[in-house]
Amino acid sequence: MSNDNVEGYEINYSVDQYLKEKYLWNDDYKLLTPNFKQAYDDFLRNTLLSMTTNTLDKKRNSNGTYSLFSFIQKLDPDLQSSRSAKEKKNLEYNYGFVNFVAVQTRNTSNIVFVIQGVHKGSSADKAGLKRGMEIAEINNQKITTSNVQTYYSKLMQPSSPTSIEVKDKDGKVYTIDSGPIYVNPIIHHQVNGQTGYLVYSAFESGFDQELFDVFKEFKNQGIEELILDLRYNGGGDVTSANLISSCIAGDFCIGKTFASYRYNDGRMKALNNQRPIQKFVYSLYDNLNTSLSDGGLNLRKIYCLVTDDSASASELVINALRGIDIEVVLIGTTTHGKNVGMEGVELTVDTDKYLLFPITFQAYNAKGFGDFENGFTPDYEINENKPNGEYFEGYGDFGTESDPLYAKAISLISGTDLVTTTPTRAANQAKEQAQIIATPNLNRIGMIK
Repeated sequence: MSNDNVEGYEINYSVDQYLKEKYLWNDDYKLLTPNFKQAYDDFLRNTLLSMTTNTLDKKRNSNGTYSLFSFIQKLDPDLQSSRSAKEKKNLEYNYGFVNFVAVQTRNTSNIVFVIQGVHKGSSADKAGLKRGMEIAEINNQKITTSNVQTYYSKLMQPSSPTSIEVKDKDGKVYTIDSGPIYVNPIIHHQVNGQTGYLVYSAFESGFDQELFDVFKEFKNQGIEELILDLRYNGGGDVTSANLISSCIAGDFCIGKTFASYRYNDGRMKALNNQRPIQKFVYSLYDNLNTSLSDGGLNLRKIYCLVTDDSASASELVINALRGIDIEVVLIGTTTHGKNVGMEGVELTVDTDKYLLFPITFQAYNAKGFGDFENGFTPDYEINENKPNGEYFEGYGDFGTESDPLYAKAISLISGTDLVTTTPTRAANQAKEQAQIIATPNLNRIGMIK
């Protein structure tokens, strides 16, 4: 397609102006001569990837290509969407899957999607689909190497209200629809004895009340240990990261620095080159207009389950707590490595609306540490996709000893080594030799102010 035939490129001029003002590397961006006659997403990607100084925005992939943290999306007029109204939940098309891993048995072309988690109240949840279950067919079509990427995108990013049938490995059929729904990021929580456990998939400020209710429950039940599961959490709202950090720290965080922020040179000059400080919000959390004391746990140590999908606001929580000397024990694999965040803006051209989220700041903790672009290394390295060897063995339920990351945390808390077995494939591991197939991670990675 000729550039002259690209429709809707007018939004690129508004994107360009915002980048010149707010982009963290705006001085270098201003030296570019962008090609405005591109589709809006191509314009952002191609222009920012052409730069060399914005290395904290660009992430080199294992295949040598680069991905970009900055993103833009066109708003669906049929969905409510308002990033400015923090108290509101956002509707989206979603079947209810947190994520999948695609698994192929050696010497076959057949692939299954193994469910990593399901959002409560979603169509997938109501149908009875759960973590660890294997999807073998979609609309009566087997998943193969030729269609795995298409079907992964179809399940993870539906673009309209759609109903589909998925079949598990035993042939049972589940009919699910894509909503739209409000996607609840609180996947699972429980209290066993004096240990609380929370699986949280995104920092969504629209669900802050539900999140605070979990911490109030933890406090009411007198927990003394916390296992925070962020292994599938790519980030989200900074305000919710402050809420969860403040509840964990309790009285220990009063009056202390949660984070400070570095902006581009022009904005920093206007601030006399002093990084603005954000305090822990324990005494008054504006989004809920309340003190967080009813959920304050006063913990000096927590156990955090992480993977490469743990990014941005998840890493911000880890860094902020360590900044006030709360010990954060990491179990899993190295986190993604995103120490920069976005200030989003809604842009309008004619009747079309867009949300632009470029990288505009770098975050530091109370000790001034902010260089975690290579991720946080786990204290106890366990790859949940192959915890005992070379091959995939399946997933145990959240909050059970069949989940090796949770079991390790319980072992450290109790002082007793636990022998874990994942139930789905462990018995046939040597025979099946199931391998992971790479799929794009379609979850947005964000630290959003």
